[in-house]
Amino acid sequence: MQPHPMSAPGSQRVCALCGGGEAVRLFHKAGRTFVRCTGCGLVALRPAPTAAELAGHHEASYRQGRYAVFAAADAIRTAIARHRLTEVRPLVPAGPWLDVGCSTGALVAELTRNGVAAEGLELSSAAVAEARARGLVVHEGAVERFAPSRRYAVVSAFDLIEHLLDPVGFARRVRSWLLPDGVFVLTLPNTASVAARLMGKQWYYHAPPDHVHGFAPATIRRLLETTGWSGVSVRTAWKPLSADYVVEQLRHSNPALAPIARATTAIVPRPWRARPWPLPLGEMLVIARAAGR
Repeated sequence: MQPHPMSAPGSQRVCALCGGGEAVRLFHKAGRTFVRCTGCGLVALRPAPTAAELAGHHEASYRQGRYAVFAAADAIRTAIARHRLTEVRPLVPAGPWLDVGCSTGALVAELTRNGVAAEGLELSSAAVAEARARGLVVHEGAVERFAPSRRYAVVSAFDLIEHLLDPVGFARRVRSWLLPDGVFVLTLPNTASVAARLMGKQWYYHAPPDHVHGFAPATIRRLLETTGWSGVSVRTAWKPLSADYVVEQLRHSNPALAPIARATTAIVPRPWRARPWPLPLGEMLVIARAAGR
């Protein structure tokens, strides 16, 4: 594979992480090309979607698409929220919590039930409306335009940073949202995981145009350390999903694999297919503190 220019309009000709202008072409999928920066290893989608395209796609997906499946799966959303809270809460300080990219507010609801002053931030108006109908405090808008009225002990961004056109700017912005001893918590796909290496192009997290960037442990650590974070911890994350949910998601995100998954799970008893099980999907849990605080 030969390096080639990161061909995208305007400022997206260069790597979002290191500013490099050359990348190795990995593969083509759904009309776009995945490339890896030769300077830092960040995986990127080319041509990158515009902010307007991303917002429109995100909203449409919540109304009829892969995120609509997630929004409708109450048991799955609750299981994921509880699992993440169990993992993360012993590692973070007490105090107000902001969940960025909160979807319909499953984690905000779980935090609130546990006595945490929790708020959410979400781009999709459909998801925000559902969260607010449940009595949750959820702000609508993009991370680039959010101006909180308070500071937080914890800011979480679960399954979010891979969607952003400017992940570096986001990481810098979050620092100003935190209290002096605050903590930033992320989950995101790991392009160096066993699942990613085995599945290659068919890995479910290679999902254009939703996922604009792909990180390995080294690249997410570099992003955080160069934007003022310290004590960065990276570990494997598991996600509780049911077999029925996985099949339905694959129908939207990877139709080629959906029939295989459906046939495989058909032999599993129905109660087991509906039960969420922690799965190693190739994700990372990352925790960082603002340097110098």
